[in-house]
Amino acid sequence: MTRPTALTSPSSADAHQAEARHQRIGFGFALGAAALFSLTGGVVKLGLDAGVGVETLMLWRMGLALPVYLAVGGRLWVGRRRAGGEPTPRRVLLAAAGLGVLSYYVCSWLDFTGLRFITAQLERMILFTYPALTAVLAWLLTGQRFTRRHAAALGVAYAGVLLVFGSERQAFGPGVAWGVGLVFAAALLFALYVIYAKPVIGRMGPAGFTCVAMTAATVAIVTHQAVRRHAVGEPLASAVSVEAVVAGAVLAVGCTVLPSFMLSAAIGRIGPQRASAAGNVGPVVTTVLAVWLLGEPFGVAQAAGLALILVGVGLVAKRG
Repeated sequence: MTRPTALTSPSSADAHQAEARHQRIGFGFALGAAALFSLTGGVVKLGLDAGVGVETLMLWRMGLALPVYLAVGGRLWVGRRRAGGEPTPRRVLLAAAGLGVLSYYVCSWLDFTGLRFITAQLERMILFTYPALTAVLAWLLTGQRFTRRHAAALGVAYAGVLLVFGSERQAFGPGVAWGVGLVFAAALLFALYVIYAKPVIGRMGPAGFTCVAMTAATVAIVTHQAVRRHAVGEPLASAVSVEAVVAGAVLAVGCTVLPSFMLSAAIGRIGPQRASAAGNVGPVVTTVLAVWLLGEPFGVAQAAGLALILVGVGLVAKRG
């Protein structure tokens, strides 16, 4: 008599279901992080429309987020000391601090200031092209391979940006060019940040790097505010208003702290490439919210531009 065999044992079926659930949760975290990050432009626009300055928004955003990162960083430091780990070299800490100032301070200032002149939709589209810029800069600075696919991705993505830029310039005037230039500078510097942050993150780990980078950026922003307000004779207390605190709290918690931890959880479950692919929902989320909450126009130019940018960045992601 032949013993019947089961194609799948109960234990392996349970393991398969558990892994599938693990993956679904990871994708959920990745999509949620991308959506929350994409709220930034809309919240900044609402704050600017309410009369809150760019530097004030940055101050509240970083100031309210900083305690969380300090708590996480302190816990990591204590855990490392108890485990007998070697201290992080000073040059690595300084590199993390410098990269944090570049990304969370300089790039944020350029991005937030650019939003004074362009729509949140165009801002997010420009920022979304940073993977293509990263490929170009990696080729120029580190000698990494630059392929025809990269060139096509760059051309398609910026064709989309130019299409939306032309539509907005016709509708809102020459100030749009200034806003596009500022946000493009932010995207370019962020691409540099991505290239040079990778080895530093490898030495410190993502959580430790983020804590040091956020702390350094917050110190830079507070110093900027103090110097600027002293120069114009404006008291620091004038930065306190209901609009500033609310916008800053949403930026800190909803657009910074929560998505950063959600993205880390997603990467841990499904890996960095699949987690990054979920970021494609970002411009779509921004467009929906910008049209719904801010009343921004959305026509053929915006739809075609968004489609071209998604295709262009998709080419880079597929190559990577």
